[in-house]
Amino acid sequence: MPTPNPRFSTRERFQAALDQLVEQVQADRHILAGVLCGSLSHDDVYDKSDIDLVLICADDKKMKGHGVSLVVDDINIHTSITPRSDFKKSIEGAERNSFQHTVYAKSTLLFTKDPTIQTLFEQIHHIGARDTQMQLLKSGCGAAYSLYKARKWFELRGDLELTSLWMLYAATSLAQIEAGLAGEIIGREVIPQGQRLNPELFSVIYEDLLNKKKTKKAVGLALETAESYLQKKARHLFQPVLDFLRSQGDGCSATVIDHHFERNHGVGNAVGACEYLSDLGIIEKVSTPVRLTTRSQLEVDELAFFYDGDE
Repeated sequence: MPTPNPRFSTRERFQAALDQLVEQVQADRHILAGVLCGSLSHDDVYDKSDIDLVLICADDKKMKGHGVSLVVDDINIHTSITPRSDFKKSIEGAERNSFQHTVYAKSTLLFTKDPTIQTLFEQIHHIGARDTQMQLLKSGCGAAYSLYKARKWFELRGDLELTSLWMLYAATSLAQIEAGLAGEIIGREVIPQGQRLNPELFSVIYEDLLNKKKTKKAVGLALETAESYLQKKARHLFQPVLDFLRSQGDGCSATVIDHHFERNHGVGNAVGACEYLSDLGIIEKVSTPVRLTTRSQLEVDELAFFYDGDE
């Protein structure tokens, strides 16, 4: 095993290892581009880090995308070998601010022999209005669910530890909301973005829960603050749900709602958003008849929701 060069800082070692590998792979005529992902691209590294690299290769019917772990100067370089057509599909098909989009949005194009790949990278930092709207809906659903859980443990058991745990989950969703509203790319570690964008909110719902003694008063304040924040933004966050319910006219069943948002937008638990909106009095909870099997004669009531658009 080679000994790391003590003259270099950790980042310099990692950069030198990457440069050495890039120089090698550029000589391969089948490799069209190299993309650096992960911490070395947009953050910092330490001695136990590794390098994430995507190498885009020419299309070949005999070869599928695969991964290989390379090593240079005792530094692991986890490398994805991706055909050009697959890479193009993954970029064009990824919702903005989805996990896949975020990975590439914070990546670095190291080199390319194909101008179309350069064009894709120039477009990837654009976040469309529809993508932002769906991201806000997903994050809103996540926040509402976590806050319901936090409220349950706070009131039912008075368990400050479990309440705080669910509050931390909610803080991640609220940080995503702050980043989305600001038009920023959402990072995997999004809490620092939330702290920067809304320091007053995250001081109460995140920092105090981690750094101070958990008292009923402090945890209750954090919960109320987060709930108030979400309530004020509810109509904006859940506008796609309101638009869909309005378009349905009569009461829309939970099955139809979940199916629509999961299939068309990749948003799960849209019914949870409806429950939240009904608790706020924005929409009405109703029921619709349903038969449990195709052969059933008996009808039972299924959960449904109604919205007529009145403010």
